[in-house]
Amino acid sequence: MKKSLLLIFLFSTFSFVYSQNLGHILRTTKAIVQKNYHAPSRANNSQYVLEKPEKITEIINGRAVSYIPIGQSPNSYSINNNSSTQLWADNNLNSLVFTHRVDAFGDTMNVGYDVSFDGGITWSLNNKTNITGYNGHLPKGGIINPAGNTNPDNAYYNFGTRAANSATGSLTQYLYGANQLTNFETPNFLYDSLESNSSSFVDMSDAFTITQQGVSWYVGAIYTTDPDYIYNGQLRIGNTSIIDNELVYHEYLMDFLAAGDEINDIKVAFSPDGQTGYICVMSDSQSDPQPYNNYHPILLKTEDGGVTWSDPIHVNMGGIGGVESIKYYWSDELIESIDIYGVGFNRDEVYYNMGYQCDIVVDAYGDPHLTGLIALATSEGWFPSEGSMATWHIFSPDGGATWDATALYDNIFFDGEVQDITMYNTPYIASDMDGDIVFFSWIDTDLDGAEANTNPNIFVVAHCVYDGIYTDVDNVTELSMHWFKAFFGGMSQYVFGDYDLYDIEIPLVFLDFTVPGDPLSPIQYWYIDGFTLPIHVKTMCFVGINENESRIHISQNSPNPAINNTTIKVNSENTGVIDLEISSITGHVIHSERDCKNALIHTFSVNVNDYKPGLYFYSIAINGELVTKKMIVQ
Repeated sequence: MKKSLLLIFLFSTFSFVYSQNLGHILRTTKAIVQKNYHAPSRANNSQYVLEKPEKITEIINGRAVSYIPIGQSPNSYSINNNSSTQLWADNNLNSLVFTHRVDAFGDTMNVGYDVSFDGGITWSLNNKTNITGYNGHLPKGGIINPAGNTNPDNAYYNFGTRAANSATGSLTQYLYGANQLTNFETPNFLYDSLESNSSSFVDMSDAFTITQQGVSWYVGAIYTTDPDYIYNGQLRIGNTSIIDNELVYHEYLMDFLAAGDEINDIKVAFSPDGQTGYICVMSDSQSDPQPYNNYHPILLKTEDGGVTWSDPIHVNMGGIGGVESIKYYWSDELIESIDIYGVGFNRDEVYYNMGYQCDIVVDAYGDPHLTGLIALATSEGWFPSEGSMATWHIFSPDGGATWDATALYDNIFFDGEVQDITMYNTPYIASDMDGDIVFFSWIDTDLDGAEANTNPNIFVVAHCVYDGIYTDVDNVTELSMHWFKAFFGGMSQYVFGDYDLYDIEIPLVFLDFTVPGDPLSPIQYWYIDGFTLPIHVKTMCFVGINENESRIHISQNSPNPAINNTTIKVNSENTGVIDLEISSITGHVIHSERDCKNALIHTFSVNVNDYKPGLYFYSIAINGELVTKKMIVQ
């Protein structure tokens, strides 16, 4: 749409919800633009033309999992970067969209997408957004679904992509647009480009989300392009909503950190009610250095649906006040082997680095959950190698005031080169739509003899926010036809689930090369249908995981590894005396205590200062039932 048709407002005429808090906005932002577009006409559901791709179903570990071929791209430059919002599931619509590049007009790469309205069984594939004159780079997309809507006719597909002018090749623009979700056969996309100026580039390739109230958000850092790509000290924040059958776009610039600071990833997420949200930026923050932290998460928080944002919140892993479970995770022997530390090092003076990629969701209580790979570091760099790195769950129980973390997986490889394409671990985090459970996925190569992350599988684990339980780590693609071939695998921000049943399905996608090992060859995308975990929110989240459908539910001790003190939460369906015993790996009982209050919920706090580092077992007995779990003392 031509810029002459755009409606541009100055601060004095800026409408929508922002007018209610304009004073606060002015404190943190520069320039606001609103753009209105009339929504396209409705499509007819009876006109759906869907195909049923030939799926391959395998029974692995008791699950019937299907691998469904969906869209294609001319090469892998569609999904080969940071974890990004490309697969989107909407449980209220039982619908999916997957955004990727498609071959458009010979020498250009259009933004394309695949759509399913039945949970992934049938699809409309390789639909084009009809943008012309640009090459889309690393597109992302999702479903704008108004609150309470269950009819796909009333929802929209929304996409965004950084783009290069096909004539000049310059990466100076961000393209975005939306179309009625069911109108893919006659696309009527309404898009426009955002240009800073000829010497700047807006990198908006990763931060994209959509609230359950039907507002999509995108965030990007602005870089100068002359002579080099250097961060200019500003973030561009925008959102898209549907108001009175019109698509309304808002944007503003926000000062963040300082020009010249390094940024290697940005993500954004909101709570189920759409009010509490966080922007997560991965940076070394050289302008505001944090002791004993290299790259680390820095958050901006909103509690009013994005109207205003907080000052930066640094999530410090090392140093005094850092996350204890991270600071005490790696052994003395390992840290001593690093020359700069040596024997007698101080754990408060060890550096950590959360490198390259992160992801974030917000739970039902408005608390943030992050994931990414953390490795030991020094003031000069970091050491992402087997034994010195792990994928972590970093979370705050109080809205960002304090932080805790749990190591999910000790990574074997950090990255791998497939010709000129680097494949990192692509960490993803998802949640159910109620925000009660969070899910993690990443890729790694566990093939004997492998030298890099070039034969990846997808790994997943789930966590119940309420009681702190984690499932065991699952290798999704192990023993399947795609074993060691799940390249750049990831998942949707939301999962499918009927909470009257015990199974929640995690939507997953990955790519495979049509020419083995050649990322420049045509790419086939695969959707994984039917990968479930036995989770039931109404019975404290996890059923059949460790407790074997017990009527008592025991949390994983936290923190784990245990340092100084650790807590164990017990939830019981029936009152009774609760006994705790902690024993060594040889079976020697080293601690026992009893709660006789006949409460349904009890928390044990255990001092482990006198415990030797190693593996222990803790057992909870109530009403003749016994549950045993493992704990690690650092």
